[in-house]
Amino acid sequence: MFLWTFNDFNTPFVLFGSTAQPPAADLLSFHIYNASFITWNFGSGAAMSVLLLLFLLVVTGIYLAVTNRRSVRA
Repeated sequence: MFLWTFNDFNTPFVLFGSTAQPPAADLLSFHIYNASFITWNFGSGAAMSVLLLLFLLVVTGIYLAVTNRRSVRA
């Protein structure tokens, strides 16, 4: 469930809208959206998206390695 929360954009966007969000709704997906489509800075939005992809790939690799190690022991 942890990894899926990084991709969750629809729920906070519907709840808080594209206007000023409260600090609790300050998500990375909102930063990418604001950089790309509000301020029209597509390069910055694309760079943040690629960095998010790389981070999620590393975390997913670690998760799969740990769960694979646990299944081999059992």
